[in-house]
Amino acid sequence: MMMVSKMYAKMVFLVAAVLLLASSGWAEPYRAMNMGARPLGMGGAFTAVADDQNAIDYNPAGLSRARNFGMGILNPLVEASEDSYDLYNDFDDIDENDTAEVTELLRKYVGENHHVKLAADLYAGFRMGNAGVMVAGVARGYADMAIRNPTYPELHLTSDIDYGGQVGIGYELAMIPGLSIGVGVKALSRKSIDEVYTAVDIADDDFEDTLEDDQKDGNDASFDLGMIWSGEIEGLTRVSLGLAGINIKEMDFGDARDQETQYNAGVAFTQSFFGCTLTEAFDYHDITDNLAEDDSTEKKLHMGAELKFPMLLAIRGGLSQGYYTAGATVDFKVLRFDVATYGEEMGAYAGQKEDRRYVAQVSMGWSW
Repeated sequence: MMMVSKMYAKMVFLVAAVLLLASSGWAEPYRAMNMGARPLGMGGAFTAVADDQNAIDYNPAGLSRARNFGMGILNPLVEASEDSYDLYNDFDDIDENDTAEVTELLRKYVGENHHVKLAADLYAGFRMGNAGVMVAGVARGYADMAIRNPTYPELHLTSDIDYGGQVGIGYELAMIPGLSIGVGVKALSRKSIDEVYTAVDIADDDFEDTLEDDQKDGNDASFDLGMIWSGEIEGLTRVSLGLAGINIKEMDFGDARDQETQYNAGVAFTQSFFGCTLTEAFDYHDITDNLAEDDSTEKKLHMGAELKFPMLLAIRGGLSQGYYTAGATVDFKVLRFDVATYGEEMGAYAGQKEDRRYVAQVSMGWSW
């Protein structure tokens, strides 16, 4: 805890409460479906694609489609918005206990949004006949920061840290060709912060303690359900239809932030040629309008494509909430590098205010 408290003092604007309990267990925020680097590069359109370890978060039915299961022993992921690095460097150059300097720094970034997410996954998957099974422990925390009011600048901080575990099973039904169903179960503890801090608060010597005191705690369990049907169209294209319910029992974390139920639907098309595989996918997220207060249809649309080459490389692109996404993977089997970029809508409707984010992930493990 001492190391984390010291990190607060140097990185309050960058990570705020993200790592507060990173050493105490596994963590994973389930704010929405933005999880792995691969789906993010495809515009978040993964409900009907799910065929790797990301299926446990997007659609557990896809676990039955993962042919190369294995174990991930180290999967650190870092995600940050475009200007967060500059903010961190500027904060590092000032006297963090000088109210005037903190005020000027906040004033410089008024109107901007900053986001950071840190993650480290641990999982094991295996096949049992027509079933794919995966057990996962994950460490994920995020912080969103918005600076407002140029006269008396304020830092609006929202952060969730979840720790726990999950298990998922996908089963391919022999009696209905091409149909897979899946279920996932998770048990999580959550710590949340949703507060507003002034320059005086931030410059105070006891600000680390204030952050700890402002945490809200809670625990709950929930489950996910999913289905995917796949079939050939005239031998040229394979089409997949997917439907997933995430957190079907809304997660009530007590004093911490609750996690709403989310329903997503998707379709994907796959073609193979010259040893390459091309996939195009389209998703509609949050069908029942549980995650957002507005009803902007454009914010729920996700589409993307992925081109896998015969060896090592895959490239991706797409649109998420009206903003472009892109990504790539270099896979050496035991070691894999993933990068992605996407835009998150911060306004009430698509195209109003983009928060451009960048993701990098290194995965180490093996498959069998």
